[in-house]
Amino acid sequence: MQMPTPNFKLQTILKPYYLFSLLVVGTVILLQAPVEGYIAKRYTIRQIVAESTNVVFGTVIEVNTKRKTAKIKVEENLKGSSEFQEIKIRFDVYKGETDYREEIIRFLRKDEPIIVFYLKDGRRIDSLAHTRGKWFQTQVTKPRDKDWGWWLFTHFEKYLNRDKVSRRDSTENFQAELRGLLSGEALQLLLLKTDRYESEPRAIAELDAVADFGFVYHSTTDRNLPTLGEANILWLGFRSLSEGRYRLNREQEKRIKEFVKNGGIVISSGQDSDDDRPCGSGWLPEPLKGVESRTRNDFQVTSHAGELFKAPNRIRSGQLSLDDSWRGWNEKYQILATTNNGKEIAVAKLRYGKGMYLITSLHNQRREQISKNRRMLENLVHFAVGFLEEVK
Repeated sequence: MQMPTPNFKLQTILKPYYLFSLLVVGTVILLQAPVEGYIAKRYTIRQIVAESTNVVFGTVIEVNTKRKTAKIKVEENLKGSSEFQEIKIRFDVYKGETDYREEIIRFLRKDEPIIVFYLKDGRRIDSLAHTRGKWFQTQVTKPRDKDWGWWLFTHFEKYLNRDKVSRRDSTENFQAELRGLLSGEALQLLLLKTDRYESEPRAIAELDAVADFGFVYHSTTDRNLPTLGEANILWLGFRSLSEGRYRLNREQEKRIKEFVKNGGIVISSGQDSDDDRPCGSGWLPEPLKGVESRTRNDFQVTSHAGELFKAPNRIRSGQLSLDDSWRGWNEKYQILATTNNGKEIAVAKLRYGKGMYLITSLHNQRREQISKNRRMLENLVHFAVGFLEEVK
């Protein structure tokens, strides 16, 4: 579930087997006139979890058919720490293309378990709820200087409820699945991204299982990385390090280096360098120089690459999209692949403390470039998981 904006909206692709968006475009205030827009894309459970600030388990404790309201008792925080002990929902305001008010009142049942996934962004909350095997959506905007009010039901999720990657017929079984997913046993991947480039986050989120491991994907635009301590892998997304200027401060650099020193893995995607303004390398314990390069797809694998370009996908020169790269490495770097006749890094490895850096020059800007690099994303995570297994 992509949530790059306060609208908690899903980017979508109008193709067979892709579902219409879960969430509505635009700021919705309780009792405002109905306006609803949709974009389309397929979403997995991992994506929905990743893009939610909170996942809570609860029970429907009241359904009032006369007042057209319902109440949910929040019983367990599976992700995040919810400020709500009770979620109150209204069904009396019609909003959207189809009027589901009577259907939702008939559908909800007292004492049934319910799961609520929500994104809290300032004074706005957008949510997806799942009970009795079906998904529906609510929204609420907090008035200034007041408490949160009633959450506004908008619609059932027609396509989300029928797509095989997101449909769950039993809420109880779904709860068990989520417990396993968020139990801490799964690999935790944290992506530092920018709101400008969304093709790469979607591709990473769709890597459902790598090297026989499931992983939980989380994303953030906060360069302070407050949840870094919970991650196994930090992915520095396309141009999150620099675009026009270098974006990390010394404290953020130190935090990344400490993460690797203590056993974490950093995978860096493409950065932005200009001749007079190279990307900084303070997040690395050894120097590198960011260089401006032309977009290219040729690279040369070295003898140090191991299985990186073989498993789980065989990748040959000409099959990647590369851009601005790195020069000026020292003997502490293992160069796994070069480009531009050996002058620049395509992929490099650096051991530091108990952990490892994987530095790349992948050009993950647009969908057509991601379509070339998608298999390499999987290989990089596979390579990282193999390293984690070796050092256990």
